[in-house]
Amino acid sequence: MKAVISILAVFALTTFIGPANAFAPPPSNDDEPEVIELYNVIDERADRLAEEFALDDQNCPNELRSAPIVLPVTDGDRLVGYAFATPRFCLARGYNRFQMDESMHFIVDRMIREAHRTPYAFLGNNTIDKTAANEALLRVAREIIGEERIERLDLLGSDVRYLR
Repeated sequence: MKAVISILAVFALTTFIGPANAFAPPPSNDDEPEVIELYNVIDERADRLAEEFALDDQNCPNELRSAPIVLPVTDGDRLVGYAFATPRFCLARGYNRFQMDESMHFIVDRMIREAHRTPYAFLGNNTIDKTAANEALLRVAREIIGEERIERLDLLGSDVRYLR
């Protein structure tokens, strides 16, 4: 019975209300675009991220990037949010990314585990201390690949989402 009523309701809506919308006035074609107020400025953030993720031939000519990872942010022992970042490894001379691609899934797994042991520290006023976590992640990656292969680790685009 409910199925029959819902079918009749859909039929009535498409038959009687659909044609009424056909006679509605067309949208105005003003020369000025409609101003939409947004809660954040996406263009500025996109430009900043484009600069951050651009190739850095001066400081990191030989790089390897992994899939984005999620890092916890804590205030003492309390979880306050998560940071989403993309690891970029600056490789030493003589090593290329193809030599290390086969180990990347092991590196990412160990980095995620280590990030939960050594999370980002929330300092208040929307500031985060990343030094201990970055050093721990670099140490773990060097354990797998080798100490001499990685010069440094950059975590790009640390977008922090706080818990409510």
